[in-house]
Amino acid sequence: MTDTSGVLAAGPYHISFDWPVFFSQLFGFVVIIFVFVRWILPPLKRMMNKSQDVIARQLEESSKAADRLDEAKKSYDNALVEAQVELERLRADARADADHIIVQMREAATAEVERVRKQGRDQIAQLHRQMVRDLQTELVTNMLDRTEERVRQQLATLQAKADSVDKFLEDLEVMANGQAAPALKRRAQSRWN
Repeated sequence: MTDTSGVLAAGPYHISFDWPVFFSQLFGFVVIIFVFVRWILPPLKRMMNKSQDVIARQLEESSKAADRLDEAKKSYDNALVEAQVELERLRADARADADHIIVQMREAATAEVERVRKQGRDQIAQLHRQMVRDLQTELVTNMLDRTEERVRQQLATLQAKADSVDKFLEDLEVMANGQAAPALKRRAQSRWN
């Protein structure tokens, strides 16, 4: 018979349990665990804690950034609404100013047209008066020249001068005696006036 104290299974696999190998492997495993816990795990924990802190900080900064982004969007939307309101107010003010300027320009144009018309009428009236004066002066001058010419023609001969003086004296005598007819008086007056 064979010693079956360390054999766990007999058969084709022939598994056996060797206590010194087990203890040596267990001792090696404990040494590895001890080295791992003593020198590898603390730096690994520090690195993991550092990474967790960095990730937590990044998450916090990300949430703060998201909050700031929301605030910025709200501020942008508010500024956009305010800008549109201001734009509408400026447009309304510009329209009111434009309407006011148009009214002022129309009033100024109307006043200017009226001033030019009045000035034109005044100039026409002044030119009319000047022309009437000039025509009157010219007419008087022409009539005096023509009358003088006719009188000279009539008095060119001695007989005509004598007849003219006689006629004048007769008219004076008739007027002095009061015997002249009214028509003769008028004719004598108009001839010498």
